[in-house]
Amino acid sequence: MTAHDDFDDRDTRSPDDKPSLQEQAERFSRKLTGSAQQVWLAGLGAFGRAQAEGSRVFDTLVREGETIEARNREQTGDAPRWRDNVEEHLGEAREKAAGTWDKVEKAFDERVQGVLKRLNIPTAEDVAALNARIDALNARVNRAEARNASPNADPAPGTHQAPGGA
Repeated sequence: MTAHDDFDDRDTRSPDDKPSLQEQAERFSRKLTGSAQQVWLAGLGAFGRAQAEGSRVFDTLVREGETIEARNREQTGDAPRWRDNVEEHLGEAREKAAGTWDKVEKAFDERVQGVLKRLNIPTAEDVAALNARIDALNARVNRAEARNASPNADPAPGTHQAPGGA
């Protein structure tokens, strides 16, 4: 049995029986939970891979450093060159580690975005646009309530209530 077997959403009812809102919500919840679990596992896998690759790079650099150190011991005390080599390899290690983490983050972000898109979860931009629309509607409702609260006030020009209005 796979993890996907728990999330079987096939409808076994006859076409005349429509699922209740509660059943639809439960089915959606199971799908969401399954997808969230997959995203979590993908993230853990990406983190593990990054750790393994980072450890391999570090171990390789240590071996290279040991070789350089042994070579420098044989030479006649060329300390500035030895420091330059160490600093150079340290810089390379930092760049490789940063590049690996950037790749892991990008892959994880793309995976999460793909799952959220498949689940039709709104993006931050979608939510911001809806908030702006809600704010505009609230302003219109407040203006309408203010007009209705003071029926003795003169109607605004151009409204159907204004004398001589269009």
